[in-house]
Amino acid sequence: MDAGTESVEWVTQEFTRADLGDKRLDRRLVKTAEQLAKSPASPINEACGNWASTQAAYRLFNNPKASTAGILKPHWQATAQRMAGCGGTVLAMQDTVFFSYGTHVKTRGLGPIGKSNAAHDRGLVMHNALAFTTSGVPLGIVSQNIWARGEIPEEDYQEKIERLQVTPIEEKESFKWLRALKETVQRTPAGVRVVTVADRESDLFEFLTEAKELRAKYLIRARTDRKLVPEDSEGCARMLEALGDAPALGTITVEVPGNGSRKARLASIEVRIAEVTIQPPPRRGAHAKASGSTEPVAVTLIGATEQSPPADSDSISWVLLTNLPVKDFECATEKVQWYGKRWGIEIWHKVLKSGCKVEDCMLEAAERLQRYLTLFSIIGVRLMHVAYLARAHPNLPATDVFSVMEIQVLHLRVTKALPPADQSLTLREIVRMLGKLGGHLGRKCDGEPGVLILWRGWMRLYESVEMLHAMQSAGLVETS
Repeated sequence: MDAGTESVEWVTQEFTRADLGDKRLDRRLVKTAEQLAKSPASPINEACGNWASTQAAYRLFNNPKASTAGILKPHWQATAQRMAGCGGTVLAMQDTVFFSYGTHVKTRGLGPIGKSNAAHDRGLVMHNALAFTTSGVPLGIVSQNIWARGEIPEEDYQEKIERLQVTPIEEKESFKWLRALKETVQRTPAGVRVVTVADRESDLFEFLTEAKELRAKYLIRARTDRKLVPEDSEGCARMLEALGDAPALGTITVEVPGNGSRKARLASIEVRIAEVTIQPPPRRGAHAKASGSTEPVAVTLIGATEQSPPADSDSISWVLLTNLPVKDFECATEKVQWYGKRWGIEIWHKVLKSGCKVEDCMLEAAERLQRYLTLFSIIGVRLMHVAYLARAHPNLPATDVFSVMEIQVLHLRVTKALPPADQSLTLREIVRMLGKLGGHLGRKCDGEPGVLILWRGWMRLYESVEMLHAMQSAGLVETS
């Protein structure tokens, strides 16, 4: 088999339904995705390898027919197939990430991503809904929107509050949560239960009412201690009061992953539940007449509070809102563990920034960057899928994910020998080899290789596969 084709076989499969209105453009999308996937941390010209391919990639990102929706569509269609095949509940993690291009002075169409209109603080905003299995394996993107913010108005804090109070949700940036929820529902295959999981920024009363109208399930973290309807909430006037009155059902252990400022640790979490009805918040102006935002909403509260946190760490204290049935400790434990999987989408964002280095891209227009980011988002999901699938299903045959050529080249680089013909390697074995290629030491205390280490190993593997392909093309080695 052609090594160059086999090493990026997944790209062809993922984009097989691409329809950008021009067959040549469809082929160019696949070719550019292949080239970038082989060398994801490289600039476009380096990844493409020659001037003709580089020009073709630039034309793709500059072509209005290559819309972000068009690039994403075959991926979310493939994601829907994976969702249908996972055989259980799917978690749709929503989150926002900011990409900084403030140092790229020639790039047009950017907007502020901080608290000012300063030239150094400009870039693009991306909001995603990323589908995961309940064991934490990413399946793909079900909703993505990328935009540049308008200029920040010159106003004080009180003026900002008053402006937002009379602005309909559809005209606010926070509408992103509702739009992603609706797109998630629209793209969910029949028979699959999807639960949207999101952090405190999603705690909008309009989100709750939109979910009720769409019959969508959610598990979100509360941002404020909302007012309740006392007669429907065991006489309690506030959410924290209701949880304080509820008995502790037990404790569970949650894995807290590390990040730049937080060490990884295991947290002991005390769990409580309370069924309450939330009052609608006061509205002014046109916002007061917004459809679906004036009726109370019944939810279940899940309180998850860390017991005896480390002295140098912030204590976990979650108040979760859900419209899922939560009748006992076992159900509540499941929902807390689901929310703990939300960190997966933050890791994906880290892959895009630190692994793919998408903020180094020098395309000189926001529209081009948007297409570039969409394509790299799909490439980033691929690596995460492999890494987390190996943790959730370590005994899967490696050939379910990797091509025969990739397995042979990887085994040869790590062990200095080809794999035995009569030996079937597991996914965990191959992923650990990939980690070793990326610098993972593989000691017992090191655990499984992380996503960024696998990313480095992935790039080195592709370099080797491409070298073998070039040698085969030159007749220096035989083609198997």
